Amino acid sequence: MTRDIKEHLIRCENAMQSAKPILGKHSFPDDYRNMIVIGFISMLIEHQESALLLIMHNKVGSAFALGRPIVEGAYRGLWINGCATDEEIKKFRSKDKIDLEFGQIAVALDLGHKTGQVFQNLKKQAWKALNSYTHGGMLQLGRRFTKHQVINNYKDDEIYEMTTVVTMCVLLLISRFLARQSHSTDAKAIDDLMATFGPAMDRKKKKRQRTQSPRLK
Repeated sequence: MTRDIKEHLIRCENAMQSAKPILGKHSFPDDYRNMIVIGFISMLIEHQESALLLIMHNKVGSAFALGRPIVEGAYRGLWINGCATDEEIKKFRSKDKIDLEFGQIAVALDLGHKTGQVFQNLKKQAWKALNSYTHGGMLQLGRRFTKHQVINNYKDDEIYEMTTVVTMCVLLLISRFLARQSHSTDAKAIDDLMATFGPAMDRKKKKRQRTQSPRLK
């Protein structure tokens, strides 16, 4: 693992550790919508922290397997937070079922947040890869080898991209939850945290394709 990647992982970790006390200083109404979103946030923070820890201990494949649950969980949490009707929340709570497919949730998020096709584009660009890493597809299996030896072969750019995307997704959910609770200053503080680990930080590899944070309304 290169020094640049280690520093990037630390920035991702610091961003999340800074977000938790901002979220934790508030109390929230305990209606079903809020409690479900808080449950998503708690789960995704744990997944993000686990992914970083796994990478630090050279368990990159297991970390990448958490990519889909984090991205999908963030989409679901954002949908529950700002798009789902009371009846849809009731069905999810009682039957553990969301009728919308992942792509349909992406469309609903873009419409609800007026973000053009940001969520749809992330789905198009990343979904097949996320599934392959989670379900033991060829992207995951192919990175178990270096030439003809069973030696992991995860590229720094892949680690950078995955950790940036999953950290961004968790922070977006926290930000939008705080905004919906009328804590606009703290929502802005979470948005500002994204810049501490994202596109501006890796100056040595300016040509690297990076994920920009969508401006949500």
